[in-house]
Amino acid sequence: MSIENTRPPHGGHSDQGITVLLRRMHDAVAREGSAQDRLDHLTKTIASHVVADVCSIYLRRPDDILELYSTEGLNREAVHRTRLGIGEGLVGLVAKNRRPLVTDDAPHHPAFAYRPETGEDPFSSFLGVPLIRSGKTLGVLVVQNRAARRYADEEVEAVQAVAALLAEIAASGELLSREETAVVGEMLHRPETLQGVPIVAGIASGSAVFLQPPAPKHKVFASDVGAEAARLEEGLTALRASVDAMLAENKSLTDVSRDVLEAYRLFAYDRGWKERLRAAVFSGLTAEAAVEQVKTENRTRLGQARDPYLRERMHDLDDLAHRLLRLLSGDKNGARRALGVDTVLVARVMGPAELLEYDRQNLKGLVLGEVSATSHVAIVARALKIPMVTGLGDKIDRCEEGDFVVIDGDRGEIHIRPTSDVIETFRSRRELLSERQAEFAKERALPTRTSDGADITVMINAGLVLDMPHLHETGASGVGLFRTELQFLIGNALPSVASQTALYREALDLADGKPIVFRTADIGGDKMAAYMERMSEGNPAMGWRGLRMAVDRPGMIRPQLRALLAAAADRDLHIMFPMVTLASEIDDARALMDREIERVQRRGDALPKRIFIGAMIETPAAAWHIGGLAGKVDFMSIGGNDLAQFYFAADRDSERVQRRYDPMNPGFLSFLKHAVTSAEAIGVAPSYCGEQAADPVTAAALIAVGLRGFSVPASSVGPFKRLIRSLNAAEAEAWLEQRFGEPADSLRDAFEAYLRQNGVLEASIGG
Repeated sequence: MSIENTRPPHGGHSDQGITVLLRRMHDAVAREGSAQDRLDHLTKTIASHVVADVCSIYLRRPDDILELYSTEGLNREAVHRTRLGIGEGLVGLVAKNRRPLVTDDAPHHPAFAYRPETGEDPFSSFLGVPLIRSGKTLGVLVVQNRAARRYADEEVEAVQAVAALLAEIAASGELLSREETAVVGEMLHRPETLQGVPIVAGIASGSAVFLQPPAPKHKVFASDVGAEAARLEEGLTALRASVDAMLAENKSLTDVSRDVLEAYRLFAYDRGWKERLRAAVFSGLTAEAAVEQVKTENRTRLGQARDPYLRERMHDLDDLAHRLLRLLSGDKNGARRALGVDTVLVARVMGPAELLEYDRQNLKGLVLGEVSATSHVAIVARALKIPMVTGLGDKIDRCEEGDFVVIDGDRGEIHIRPTSDVIETFRSRRELLSERQAEFAKERALPTRTSDGADITVMINAGLVLDMPHLHETGASGVGLFRTELQFLIGNALPSVASQTALYREALDLADGKPIVFRTADIGGDKMAAYMERMSEGNPAMGWRGLRMAVDRPGMIRPQLRALLAAAADRDLHIMFPMVTLASEIDDARALMDREIERVQRRGDALPKRIFIGAMIETPAAAWHIGGLAGKVDFMSIGGNDLAQFYFAADRDSERVQRRYDPMNPGFLSFLKHAVTSAEAIGVAPSYCGEQAADPVTAAALIAVGLRGFSVPASSVGPFKRLIRSLNAAEAEAWLEQRFGEPADSLRDAFEAYLRQNGVLEASIGG
C-alpha cells in the first residue's frame, strides 16, 4: 500500500495523506521562533495529523541517553527531564532493537518503565519507531492513544516514513539549534567498533572511500518547489537513459539475465514510482529528500516480505534510488574513484577486476559488506596482501566517506573514527606483526617435519603472477593450486591462447624450477564471465561447472590445454582438473589432452618433459570412491572448501549457514581419514587445499588424519611450518581417532585445549 493512501492512526481525516503532512512539517520547520518552539510545533503537527492522543520525540545524547525533547499530550514539564537508557523502557527497547514496537497494553508490557513526571498513565496503545540515519539510531518517535488498539501495518508504515524524515531533519540543521545539531553530529560521528568476518589477515588504516559513493548531504525541504520538480524530472530522464544504455551494451545476454535487466528497466519507467516521487516534491521536499522518502517507504513494505522475489525487487529499487541520487548531485559518469594516500575502500560487493584497477600503493584495506572468503575478490585481495573484512551487512552504513578507519584482518574488527589510544594500540600491533613475519622469514629454510619425524609438504595458493614472489619469500615447496579461472572471469572476452601462454610461462619462470599445479578454469554455475551465456540453475554450486562444463564444451578447455603445453615446453607440467566426480570425466579430459599433445607433435613443437595429471576431489561422491579415481591420475588434491559445503549441505557463500558447520566435526574428520587411507592404498597420497588449513587447530587435525601435503595462503605458510615442527602427528592422530564416534558437533574446543596443553599453538601463533 502506498504511503499516500494510508489512513492515519485511530481513523481521522482519511483525505489527508502523507503529502499533506509533509507540507505541514515543512511549514513547522520554516516558521519563526526558537528551535524548541519549532520542534514543539512540528510534534503538534504530527500528532494532529495522525489523530494521536500523544506524540513524543526522544533524541539520543552522546552518552547514550534518550531524552524527551518534545511532546504533545504528555506533561510539558517532562521535556528535557525524562531520560531513558538504551534498552530501558519501551522507548529504550525501540532504540536498542532498531525496529518498531507496537502494543495495545503498554503499562503491562514487560519492558515498560514508569516515569511519573510524564503523566502517561492513561495511555494504553503505544507505537514507537526509531529515527535512523547512517545506520545509527538518533532517537525515537512515539505515538500513543488512550484506547487499547493495535496499530495497523499501514499506520506503522506511515509513522516510519515520518521517522525517516525526522532523522534527516535532525542531522540537516534545519530544525534544531546549532548546539543541538552539533550534539546529533557528535552522535553520528562517535567512534564505533563493528565485528565482521576476517578474510585477509593484517592491520590497515586510512580514510574511507566508497566504491559507490553515498549521495552528498542535502537539504530536506525545498525553497522552490517548481525548481525541485524540474530537477527531479531531469534526473529521471537521465536515469532512464542510463538504464537503456546498459541494456543496449548487453545485447548478448539471454533468457533469465535479460529478463532481470528488463525488469530493472520497468522499475525505472514505473509511473507509480515517478508519481510518488513527484508527490513528495510537491509536498515541499527537495528532489533528494523525495528519493530518500520513497526509498524508505519501499524498504518498509518490501523488506519484511517473505517472497524472495519481492526482496530482490527491493534491491532493484534501492539501486535505482542510489543512481538517481548520484545524478541529482551532478555525478554524470560513475567512473572509478581516485584514491588518496592511505585509503580503505568500502563497498557492499565488488568484483576482482574492479579491485585490480585501483592504485595498490594507496589502497591499504578493504571493507566489503557481502562477499565470502572464497570469492574471487577475496582471492585477489589475499594475493595483494590487502587486509580485508566482510560480513557487515547493513552495518556498513555506519561508516561515512572520509572517516578514518582501522581494519583488523586477523580478528575481523572494523574501528570507525577510532580514538587515539586505539590507533596507538594498532600501530604497536602492526609493528609486532612485522617483527613476527621477519622471524618466519628467517625460518623459511627449516625442514617441515613433525616432532615425530613425519615430512609435510607445504605449498602456496596462487591465482595471479603477483602471487609468485611469495613462493620464495615463504620458502614454500611450490604452488599447490594456481587458479587459472581469474583470467577468464575478469576480462570481457575469452582469453586468447597467446595471453594464457604468456601468463603460465611467466608464472613458471618466476617459480624457478619449483612445481606449479595449474588447475584448469573452474568456471560455470555461479562463476560466469560477462561474455558467457548464463543459465538458470536452482543450485549453481552443484550445477554445470568445472570439468563438467569443460568436457561438454571442449572449445573452452582445449585452448587452455594448448597454452599450458606451450608454456611448459621442456619443463614439467602439472595439470589438475576441478570438480571431478566420475571416473569417466577423467577419461574424457585425458582424451582432450591427448588430442592437444598430438597437435603439438604434428607441428613439431616442443612438449613438456613430463606431464602429471591430477584431480581435485570436491564432492562426497568422489571422496568416498577416491580409490577408484586414484588409479586414473598421477596426483590428487582434496578441495576442502567445496567438500565441506557439500558434506554439510551448507552453502559456503551464504552468511546465514556458512557458520553452521565446522571442519572439526568428528564425522567430517573421520570421512577425510577414510578418503586419505583409500587413496594411499592405491599408491596416491592426496594433498589438501582449502582455507581451513590456514586455521592452526584445523591444520593440526588435518595432519592427524593422515594428510601430508598442503596448499595454503602465502600468509599462512610461516605459522603453519612452525606448527608442523611442534606437532607430534602420531599422538594427535591417536587423540582424534578415540573421538571420531562422539556425537559432538565439533571437536574444536577440546582439540585446541589438547594442542595448548602440548605447547603446539604457543609455538605456532605465540599463544
